[in-house]
Amino acid sequence: MQRLWINRFLFLLLATEYCSDCHPNATCKEHGGLHHCVCQDGFTGDGTNCSDIDECSSHDLNRCHPLAKCINHGGSYSCLCPEGYEGDGYHCRAVASFAEGCVQASGSRNCSDPCVTHTVLDQPWRSTSYRSGSNCDQDKIGWFQFVGSGGRRMPETCVPVSKCNTVASMWLNGTHPTRDNEIVRRTACADWGGNCCYWSITVEVKACPGGYYVYNFDGTPACTLGYCTDPNFTENPCPPCKREEECRLVDGKWSCYNSQEPDISSLEPQLECGAKEIKVSIEKDVLSELGFPSVIMYLKDYRCSGFEEEENKTMVSVVTPAQADRCGTQLTKNETHATYSNTLYLADKTIIRENEIKINFHCSYPLDMEISLETAIQPIVSSINISIGGAGEFIIKMALYRDSNYTSPYEGSKAILSTEDYLYVGVMIASGDTAQFVLRMENCFATPTESASDPLKYYIIQNSCPNTQDSTITVPENGVGSQGMFSLQVFKFVGNHNLVHLHCEIRLCDNSTEGCQPSCSGVGNRRAAGTGYSLHVGPIARKGFETFLVAAAPASHGLQDMWKIVLVPVLMGFFLHPLA
Repeated sequence: MQRLWINRFLFLLLATEYCSDCHPNATCKEHGGLHHCVCQDGFTGDGTNCSDIDECSSHDLNRCHPLAKCINHGGSYSCLCPEGYEGDGYHCRAVASFAEGCVQASGSRNCSDPCVTHTVLDQPWRSTSYRSGSNCDQDKIGWFQFVGSGGRRMPETCVPVSKCNTVASMWLNGTHPTRDNEIVRRTACADWGGNCCYWSITVEVKACPGGYYVYNFDGTPACTLGYCTDPNFTENPCPPCKREEECRLVDGKWSCYNSQEPDISSLEPQLECGAKEIKVSIEKDVLSELGFPSVIMYLKDYRCSGFEEEENKTMVSVVTPAQADRCGTQLTKNETHATYSNTLYLADKTIIRENEIKINFHCSYPLDMEISLETAIQPIVSSINISIGGAGEFIIKMALYRDSNYTSPYEGSKAILSTEDYLYVGVMIASGDTAQFVLRMENCFATPTESASDPLKYYIIQNSCPNTQDSTITVPENGVGSQGMFSLQVFKFVGNHNLVHLHCEIRLCDNSTEGCQPSCSGVGNRRAAGTGYSLHVGPIARKGFETFLVAAAPASHGLQDMWKIVLVPVLMGFFLHPLA
């Protein structure tokens, strides 16, 4: 026993010695008597250096639903369903308040028409002509259709007690829909003690093509209560229709209407190009007239399907986030605009017609400093989340751009420029109260290493003003709004230095109480009040020296990890002290 304890001690001692240089996100492994460091799940590297894998950077790395937002964490990620949807983020489905009138099918958010997906009730004893009984319908939750000799619809007049094989009989206090595909909300009542509506509960009724109604029940208020049928309505109300016709309800009358392939040229979808999402809507009446009484709408990714509007039940809509590759949406860009395009597909009930109906749509957004980042595949950007007491949460970003319009960010794992090129740097408040606070760049400087405290510095902006000794530096905006920007000609540090790292110390200035715009006349430049934060981005490599990146990077990291952005907030217990 003592020897076993000694062996374990020696093993741990050797493991500690051999694995002393393991990264905090690595685990010491033993194989064949040898010890080595292995990065934990969600990290990549050689074990001595481990960097986080950003699963949200690619849809192939995460299992989030197409509509969900992917949130990267150290070594993992999470998914969040958007507003109006519920689920764990891996599966998102429309909630009743957002897509009321839809029925969830097989656990997905693909909504089916209740005229298609419902439960049939065919018991003849539901007729009001039937005697008393013990039936209780508290378990009847969802959409139901009445069929058979007992009747095809609920009675619209008070039903006495002890009918329909129950004690208290539920009847519809109101009229049925008078238009095809119309959904009405009514009260279902049950008589007791001479009060025709002693018990009551809200139900929904929809008129379906083909001469029948479906009812959305939520159980009954008590037992023993049951839903009844009117024996005066046992026959199909539709007249005989020709093969190319179908029966629909129009102005309270069931009639035959031509069901030939619709002329989609009369379709005029309503397109809403929002900041975060794009919505396409079509009027249900137009769809019905064109032969789509029970339409199913979906995008290129069929999981992004249609729903009925909660506030406007005359419309059927489908939504896609304004992001590339979400719901099958494609992104194209030019120098001035980003355009998101997708295709809306229409199907009649659960089938697709031979001539598949497709409606192409797109939304174009003028590019600016922030939107261009959203449309970039892998921008070189630094981001920091900060909180200001009483003013809420803020997100600040800093990015590298190719052009003087600040709309073409550098993408990929590195920026390679010659000393003849100009570099454009933008800093912005991406989220927060921009009405009260403006962004002010206090000090922006370059170093040959990623350390902001490197003694070798070249100041681009100092005390909020540009370096006047460098004629290539311009500062178009600083301390006047939600963004700051500067540009300069690319340079290299003297000596054996081929990389440049950029650092910016910024402040959020309360425009209502402080003078935030810097005065760069040489006198009277008062620093804005508030707490400082630092953003860091880089490195930038000179053309002809790209191979240095490979030689300098750890063997397990490669280029992508070498270019990992460092986020160093100065406040709230992080690494740097508040700026003086």
